[in-house]
Amino acid sequence: MGLIAKRSTLNDTWCRVSQFSKHPRFKLVSYILKLLLTAVILYFVFRGIELRLVLESMQKLSLGVILLLILGSFLRHLIQLTAWKLALRINPDYVPDASAELHSYLIGLPLAFIFPGGFASMGRILWVKNTSHVASALSFVVERAILTWAMVTFAATAAMLHFPGISPLWGLPIYLLLITLPLWSRYLFHFWKQGEPYRNQYTKSAPLLALLQVVAALIALSQYWLILNSIGSISWLDNFKLMSLTNFSNTLPITLAGLGLRESFAIHFLKEAGFVASQAISATLSLFLIQDVLPALIGLTVFWKKRK
Repeated sequence: MGLIAKRSTLNDTWCRVSQFSKHPRFKLVSYILKLLLTAVILYFVFRGIELRLVLESMQKLSLGVILLLILGSFLRHLIQLTAWKLALRINPDYVPDASAELHSYLIGLPLAFIFPGGFASMGRILWVKNTSHVASALSFVVERAILTWAMVTFAATAAMLHFPGISPLWGLPIYLLLITLPLWSRYLFHFWKQGEPYRNQYTKSAPLLALLQVVAALIALSQYWLILNSIGSISWLDNFKLMSLTNFSNTLPITLAGLGLRESFAIHFLKEAGFVASQAISATLSLFLIQDVLPALIGLTVFWKKRK
């Protein structure tokens, strides 16, 4: 009886916490706090750095490099759109609609700026006809989880190469467990009774989803390599290690669009390759503008058209 009572108390507590976290006032306060945190981090990042130096570094990008960056971002968004389509098909009852999938993906881009970590981009599920919003939400979670897995895996690989103090006795088993996560994570569906219909589709889709995110990450690293070699000099291996560690900041949902935190990581790690703070900031901001801001403006246009 004591165990049952304890479980009941835990369930009641969880329900209260869940309801409180969904309260509009809690969401507003949480958003304001993270907005303030973003502002504080940006203040400390840019304190003592002349904006003129950042802009001068960005202006060193040639037209050819800018076109390559745009091409790379187009390919990355095409990959992410493909991943979104594949994730939707985890629901065996989903009826594909290419137009709705494209529009929902584009609409999700500006929504990612609303809340830290890009969670607001889940709003894209409202523009897709599915058997339920729960099924679409599951697809979003799967896609986002494998995207996060790719960033963490690249950061872990970079850490093992960059930090010689990591012991292979415990580091290697954890690393192997991490890189195979998309394969064995299908067993997690056993803990969700309603998720059984999705497990087989996830098992088929997970390897391709993982491969897509790996390719997207490699393109992003190539873009950084182009930018950094336009304003300085860095080898591909050093670029892989330092920018993979920098991109790990994107997994920490504590600032809006990763602003400030990503720049802090870049300043810290790129210093080892001889880049000053203004150059590190210009590298992350240049790609941020091309990869995130410009496509978000396109998505915002689609959003307003759909609302009308």
